[in-house]
Amino acid sequence: MQNRTFPAVMSSALTTDHCAIDLMTVVPAVTRFLRAGIRCHGKPHLSLSQLRVLYFLRRRSRASLSEVADYLDVTRPTMSAMVERLVQRGLVDRSVDPAERRRSILTLTPAGEAEMKRVYDATLKTVADRLAGLSATDLQQVQAGLAILGGLFDEPNVQK
Repeated sequence: MQNRTFPAVMSSALTTDHCAIDLMTVVPAVTRFLRAGIRCHGKPHLSLSQLRVLYFLRRRSRASLSEVADYLDVTRPTMSAMVERLVQRGLVDRSVDPAERRRSILTLTPAGEAEMKRVYDATLKTVADRLAGLSATDLQQVQAGLAILGGLFDEPNVQK
């Protein structure tokens, strides 16, 4: 495993700018690793975007089409087409909100939940395997850093 030391760690005067640079360097690398794992485990069944829809609905059941579109940063027509494919495959249920007829309510079906669990568990194992080379002290430092970052960047509008 490659052990990379970032400039801010070596600096005697750590600043918020150093941390921001390191964060903006590390997060995309971690994201690429996670996406590659998810893409690998999701094949040949689902695209990464479709898996992201399932992941969002796993975290936030009964979401609207607009909420999922906002999460993926796509237009509502694009999301509507993507959701339609997931509905046709039996992974997502779409129903009309009885209180607001123009609003669609999206939920995972049992098959969608099972597929999301399969991909999530396989990706989790891949990440755990990567972390296996770290010492207990390093794992504690990673966990502490993630707890701090989670508190700073938590998505308050997404239920966990």
